[in-house]
Amino acid sequence: MSQLLKRKREWLFLLCVLIFVNAYSVSTLTTKPAYWYDEAINVELARNFADFGTLDLIVAPHTFSGKGATVGSTGYPVTVPLAGFFKVFGFGLEQARVYSLVWMNAFLIAFFFVAKKLWGSPVAYWGMFLIATFAPFYGNGRSVMGEIPGFLFFLCSFYFLEQKKWWQSGILLGLAVVSKPSVFVFLIPAYVLVVLCSNEVWKMRGINLLKLGASSALALIPWGIIYAGEILRGGLGANIFEHFRNPYQEAGISISLNIINNLQTFFQSTTLLYFTVLLVLVVAALRLNRELFRARRSIFLLSAVYIPLALFQYLKSLGYLRYLIAAEFLVFILFLIALPAL
Repeated sequence: MSQLLKRKREWLFLLCVLIFVNAYSVSTLTTKPAYWYDEAINVELARNFADFGTLDLIVAPHTFSGKGATVGSTGYPVTVPLAGFFKVFGFGLEQARVYSLVWMNAFLIAFFFVAKKLWGSPVAYWGMFLIATFAPFYGNGRSVMGEIPGFLFFLCSFYFLEQKKWWQSGILLGLAVVSKPSVFVFLIPAYVLVVLCSNEVWKMRGINLLKLGASSALALIPWGIIYAGEILRGGLGANIFEHFRNPYQEAGISISLNIINNLQTFFQSTTLLYFTVLLVLVVAALRLNRELFRARRSIFLLSAVYIPLALFQYLKSLGYLRYLIAAEFLVFILFLIALPAL
């Protein structure tokens, strides 16, 4: 009976959070955030895939750009399902934003159950509370972008990683990276470190890493099929590399100047100050309780690699805090894990 009541309480809490998130979102779904450039590209890609079966932009009547693989910042795990959504419910901004709201709901449900399983009920309940009242969750989530879907894939991947189910974890990791490469590509070195620092013998660590890498690569197969023509023309790899090195090269914007400008304004951002304080508290908790790291080794190791790299990606940008959304969610998790030690 107590287990049944506990289960009902969990579902009641989850239902209340979802009602709040959806009620809050629906009233300004198409106006906050405003429809913007990157989102419009993703919507156009999805519409063209629904209408013509081509995941690319139309640049002239009946003419595609031929650069679909690099024109958008969000991958096929987001845009292709949106094309199906348009097929069923029709095309429009309302439909696109409702589709994004579905991802937000799925993310919250996955977060609650994964957090409860891996880090305990307090992290699940308070994590849901922090995310559902966190403005960037809505700013990133309502737009047709890859940050929230990507983090959903990552959460599920990390759950399987902790269960040592390498193939399931790898496929979901690949989907996370493809969903939003500029945000989630840094999960790759983070996962490598977690696997290499496991308690397995070295031979098994290598085998597990091979399984993880091979299954992650499976997520590229649909991408390769969609953009086979571009791949066969050659030069796509070099274009992707140049984009990661300096996405603003064509605009003549210096990466070093961006870094200097962002460092100068770092402590003027309330968001960055907020998460800096939380991270300082996490470090303090680790000093106070040395067992904390050993008990939650994987998430601390992963965060130790991912968060600095995500911060560097933000510093390289024109000050786009959206690059930090996954790092911010990780800081919430770390803080709630560390809170008992404080």
